[in-house]
Amino acid sequence: MVLRKPYAFLIKHFRLIHLIITVIFTYIVLKNREVYAFLKKVIVNSANKYDSGMVINYKIYIFMLIAIILCGIVYWLLKYKDKPRRIYIFTILGYVIVGIFMLTVYVYIDGFSINSIDQKTIRLYRDLVMITLFFQYYIIIFMGIRGLGFDIKKFDFSKDAQELNATSLDGEEIEINTSIDTTGIMRGVRKQKRELWYFFEEYKIYILAILIFIIAVSSYKLYNYFTLKYKVYDENTLIGNIYNITVRDSYYKIDYDKNYVIINFDIYKYGTIDRLNPGNMLLIVGKDSYTPDKNICYKFNDLGNCYKKQYITNESNNYILSYAVDNLNIQDAYLIYSESYEDSYKVKLVMKEY
Repeated sequence: MVLRKPYAFLIKHFRLIHLIITVIFTYIVLKNREVYAFLKKVIVNSANKYDSGMVINYKIYIFMLIAIILCGIVYWLLKYKDKPRRIYIFTILGYVIVGIFMLTVYVYIDGFSINSIDQKTIRLYRDLVMITLFFQYYIIIFMGIRGLGFDIKKFDFSKDAQELNATSLDGEEIEINTSIDTTGIMRGVRKQKRELWYFFEEYKIYILAILIFIIAVSSYKLYNYFTLKYKVYDENTLIGNIYNITVRDSYYKIDYDKNYVIINFDIYKYGTIDRLNPGNMLLIVGKDSYTPDKNICYKFNDLGNCYKKQYITNESNNYILSYAVDNLNIQDAYLIYSESYEDSYKVKLVMKEY
């Protein structure tokens, strides 16, 4: 099989490749600027956090991957021509870090609907996003200059093909033997291992920095995940974020062969008014679970107003929910409030006798 070396083609389209890279990186930085502007708005007014879905854009990773591949191709070409190429390694590693960091930002922003805003945390994210924007501006300027063919040192336009010393050998046809040569394959594998080791030795500081960053972010996310997933809240602790709920008191009543549990809670909600789904307030007693029974709530009106799908506003209101239970174990009773499939809050109940 006969193929043609790609170097002449790449040299011929050297500027075009850089212009494509510049356009892609410009699109990415514009999307990241939207994230930065959104974080600034939330810092000023936390009510803006409900617009988080408008700035999360995972499509940028497709474009980022394309740009990184193009940078890798240019690096490969410059390595073949023995030209300076460190900036492309810097670009690739830098955008890998930017991509990982923006993923953590997206995860953080996605949690705005269910988590309260900590000013120190959101300001830290804002400042870090701003730092990544400066890096991206620098790379865009550099790639744009290469795409236009402008030589900063000479302040003049030059021919990239001449700079790269394009020759007829760069586009010559080469014959590829389709038979499998295991000896040649193993020799190539050993060569690649050596080159990878040399590459690691040359850029180990950057590689280790990326690995440390990935491990640190992953560890932080795992810690938060398991902390939130298995955390048990006490009564009189604010939980939730879509609906802000505080369990004020819990009671039990034994009436002959019937057992009841009553939950007294405060609730409010920022943004659009809506109704709470009482089914999301699950009572756990031992290994059994129970949903609220609105048909028995009237029996406990002296403890508060029964919640019957009243609208929840930004003003705090107090309601009660009642449950009929089979086996009453006041030492092993919890309220599980679920806001989504993945997010739930567990409250340990310290029940009083009604």
